[in-house]
Amino acid sequence: MPEPVQEGPGTPQADLQMLLQKIKADVILRGPVFPEPVQVLIVKPVNRALKVSCRGLNSNKFYDSILSLDQIAALQITSDDVSFDGDASNFRLGVEALRLGLAYEYDPYFTLSIARVDPLPHQLEAVYDYFLKLPRIRFLLADDPGAGKTIMAGLLLKELKIRGMIKRTLIVTPANLTFQWQREMQDKFRERFEVLRGDVLRSNYGTNPWQDRNQVITSMPWVARIEDANESLLRSHWDLVIVDEAHKMSAYSQEKKTLFYKLGEELSDRTDHYLLMTATPHKGDTDNFSLFLRLLDKDVYADVKSLDEALARQQAPFYLRRVKEAMVKFPDESGKAQSLFTRRLVKTIDFEIDSEELDLYYELTNYVEDQSVKASHDENTVRGRALGFTMAMLQRRFASSVYALRRSLERIKAKREKVLEDPEGYREAQKLKKVPEDFEDMTEEEQQKVLADLEDVVASVNPQALREEIFQLGKLIDRCRDLEKRDVGSKLSRLRQVLMDQGIFQDPQMKLLVFTEHKDTLDYLAGDGKDGRPLGKLREWGLSVTQIHGGMKIGDRDTPGTRINAEREFKESCQVMAATEAAGEGINLQFCWFMINYDIPWNPMRLEQRMGRIHRYGQLKDCLVLNFVSTNTREGRVLQMLFERIERIERDLDPHNTGKVFNVLGDVLPSNQLEQMLREMYAQVCSEEDIKRVIFQEVDVKRIQEITDHALEGLAKKELNLSSILGKSEEAKEKRLVPEVIEDFFLKAAPLSGLSPKPLRQNEHIYRMGRTSRMLWALGERLEPTFGKLGREYKQIAFDKDLLNENPTTEWVTPGHPLFEAVRCYTLQKTEEDLRSGAIFFDLHSLEPYRLDVYSAAVKDGQGKVVHRRLFVAQTNLDGSVVVRQPTIFRKLTASTQHSDHPGGNGLPEHDALVQVLLDQAFQPFLGEIQAQRTKEIETIERHMEISLTELITRQNLVLGELMEKQQQGITSQPIAANIKQAEDRLDDLIERQERRREELQRERFLSISEVKNHGRAWVLPHPERKDPGIAPMVEDKEIERIAVQAVIAHEEARGWRVESVEQDDRGFDLISRRPHAEDPKTSVEVRFIEVKGRAAVGEIALTTHEFDTAERLKDDYWLYVVFNCATSPDIHVVKNPAVLGWEPLVKIEHYHVGANTILGASK
Repeated sequence: MPEPVQEGPGTPQADLQMLLQKIKADVILRGPVFPEPVQVLIVKPVNRALKVSCRGLNSNKFYDSILSLDQIAALQITSDDVSFDGDASNFRLGVEALRLGLAYEYDPYFTLSIARVDPLPHQLEAVYDYFLKLPRIRFLLADDPGAGKTIMAGLLLKELKIRGMIKRTLIVTPANLTFQWQREMQDKFRERFEVLRGDVLRSNYGTNPWQDRNQVITSMPWVARIEDANESLLRSHWDLVIVDEAHKMSAYSQEKKTLFYKLGEELSDRTDHYLLMTATPHKGDTDNFSLFLRLLDKDVYADVKSLDEALARQQAPFYLRRVKEAMVKFPDESGKAQSLFTRRLVKTIDFEIDSEELDLYYELTNYVEDQSVKASHDENTVRGRALGFTMAMLQRRFASSVYALRRSLERIKAKREKVLEDPEGYREAQKLKKVPEDFEDMTEEEQQKVLADLEDVVASVNPQALREEIFQLGKLIDRCRDLEKRDVGSKLSRLRQVLMDQGIFQDPQMKLLVFTEHKDTLDYLAGDGKDGRPLGKLREWGLSVTQIHGGMKIGDRDTPGTRINAEREFKESCQVMAATEAAGEGINLQFCWFMINYDIPWNPMRLEQRMGRIHRYGQLKDCLVLNFVSTNTREGRVLQMLFERIERIERDLDPHNTGKVFNVLGDVLPSNQLEQMLREMYAQVCSEEDIKRVIFQEVDVKRIQEITDHALEGLAKKELNLSSILGKSEEAKEKRLVPEVIEDFFLKAAPLSGLSPKPLRQNEHIYRMGRTSRMLWALGERLEPTFGKLGREYKQIAFDKDLLNENPTTEWVTPGHPLFEAVRCYTLQKTEEDLRSGAIFFDLHSLEPYRLDVYSAAVKDGQGKVVHRRLFVAQTNLDGSVVVRQPTIFRKLTASTQHSDHPGGNGLPEHDALVQVLLDQAFQPFLGEIQAQRTKEIETIERHMEISLTELITRQNLVLGELMEKQQQGITSQPIAANIKQAEDRLDDLIERQERRREELQRERFLSISEVKNHGRAWVLPHPERKDPGIAPMVEDKEIERIAVQAVIAHEEARGWRVESVEQDDRGFDLISRRPHAEDPKTSVEVRFIEVKGRAAVGEIALTTHEFDTAERLKDDYWLYVVFNCATSPDIHVVKNPAVLGWEPLVKIEHYHVGANTILGASK
């Protein structure tokens, strides 16, 4: 128990020697001298004081203090003598708190237990076989579209956070994807990110919001181009930066860097971990790709020769690309892995506008061309570009609907009339009107504001010219109204006919997604007839319709009028969703397989975003996408030709209709090129035939094949290492933290923290919580940077994510959740004394006492970073032998509730001897496994670094040599001396870079065991009631158990299964039996985790608490093999998922039992 160093402030000073006897290595000190309890490492006398080196128990922080006698008097000492009078239940709870804090070390796919995702093989491979094996994560993930890159990024984020490796994360995305990222991080990983835009920056004037917030999402164009945003961002530092659509950060050359590339360089210098993600990593240009990879590591990719080496080995450091063919689901029972993606059939629906519509088209074209020519000749190029942009938009609106065109013309006419009232005043107001450089990257809502603003721009403020334009606009509006009086236009008639042909009117369960570019056309198709909006044609036709557009808030599933609510309506009650581009951003509609592009965007890559809403993982049917194109307008003919070229190329290059041609379309036809050419056509700079010629040349099967078959694509993986992934999945299934374990710990630990969770209903696993205990508040604040904010109140909590389907507002509590972590850490504090004092346990199946010591140890690299930390238990038997056990051993023991005599332990191995055994049996094998993997990764990095920097040094030596030669020849046409000095400095810099990087890699390569710590000691005694008549039949007979295990192994091997014994590993079962794949014996098609119970004759069967919990956790994968009559003729009875048999608890021995008849009735 704690004792004061002296009895009170008036007591005479204690002798230093006496203090040295009390304050020695391993004792615990508490008091105002230290901010937390500390464990003493080294003590030395210094004059009339003590120099004490110690480590904080909570923070692991090192303290090195010289303490006066008065300071020592204020301390309390917890002796290192073990009295074994601690509370055994608390001791076990403390060990469990330690174990759960390191759960990620044991489960190879830990985050799956605490995230709402069901990852696919390729996603697990990326995170666990590539990212997490790097000492410093700098990586380019370049999978084909649809791979679920946000899921992989989220898994990495959770794994790094739970390991304590990161606190601050920045996600940089295109503007139209910020919401999607925010939603997926919250919904799937419970990670709250704030989207940082201009309004946040302005409202935080005088502070730096980047540095004040730990988890931020921002727009790449905004933060690269807006000076204030860029400058304040570059004054912050991050632990992890994730960049989506990272190909936008490509540079043209070392001398010609884009703003986005410069942003990428700056971010690379301001973060430890850097994840770049894109589906189009290169354009078949090795030099450009090498420059792009330099964002990750400027030494490894300092020269293109490093990339040449990667191509030769078909493996590049920090790079992973898997094509769609490699993305498969987990194998089914037959062992076959199904393709992840269904087919995507894209067809063009052509139609011709009628003569009246054609007249309007020509009149509009004349107006647009007249204005566009004036715009192109405008001396004010900014104003000219803005006007040309607006005119092109009118042509797009005509292609969309006459209704949308009329609405735009009316707005433009009204604004021209306003200009006419004050031409000179309006000229001043126009000066700032321009098309933003990042228009294509803006969200739909932002684009609409820009377009509305640009409608003000006029070619001339001359009153006569304005009157003529207003008259012309009035004529166009009148013609639109005349056309609208007709019931149905050509395009709408074609739409109705297509819907009838596809059977949507006959099948109310069939879903349809209709995309339009314009909100006015959305109203025309799906309006509700309220507040001046028309009643939409789709509604008139009797279809149930919902809609999404950029003016709607994100909202949630229960708030009407929001995007997420509309997504829910579409899934549950509406047959049709009509949407603008806003539905191409973060809305997941894979329950729908039929899509119509009523309007075609002039940026073809937006089509890929639209199709990605339905053609994604989770889609069960082949997708049908129909593109509506008018073939008797110039714009329609251009689009028709583009689609014909794509269809022809897909027949040659993508016969399985995976959509991979669209993946590289942006590399041959940049996003704004088509629109730019059409605007030039209106300005009479080029013709329709010119545009078609460009499409014919650029969108060509050879061009696209050059990219898809380029040598750089040799780095792409065509198949996964499924056998490795399946092996880890099997291990993860067994070791996964399941809700029952988390719930059991939390309910036992909650009272220590002042919490009283109560079941909502009997036999249910949702609990009422109420207010959070005050004693957790300070701890919650300390843990907040890692685990998020601890709530002051939780109405309902659950530990199983399946229960959230019943009530989405229930809080899901798992490791990593702020409430769970606060309770876990507080439990460690409250049970620390029980762990230090030691405790007594009983073992029903042991004949002799044994001692258990709980140890933890860390593996560190030469940089001082903790790579791994593990928990071990050393079992010391009375003969002095030591066996390494797992911390789960305490789950199979019975906690003593009263004082029991125990062996003194004299002559048994103590701390140093135990550590030596742990080093030999556990630490070193564990270290060796990690060291081999680390060495492999470092050698790859080192090889490429040496190639790159050596090449640069060689070239610089040649440059220096040429300059020296010119100097010796007396050439003076250049400032030779200055050039030589510059070349020498450059050479010195390269050599210093190479030496510094070699030293860093050496430190990262070498690993060592560190921070070995004893947490507690317990004695385990034979259970005092093991011979009682009611309990004796359940006590294991080692010979009978041996016979039973041998019989089961023979039984499994006779079936052709491979059997592995894990009897000594405290895993809650004895054997793992695997059925090999017929074609790939290394791959297991089916796995059984088998607990063996043997009986000499026929009798009841008992499971330890640990075995029963494991059975509940593994469910259908857990098998109980009961072998009756082991003494005569062994008879095997096999029970699948035995946890459902109705076991009765035996509280005093912490076991569960059933009768023999139950086993006989349930066995196969």
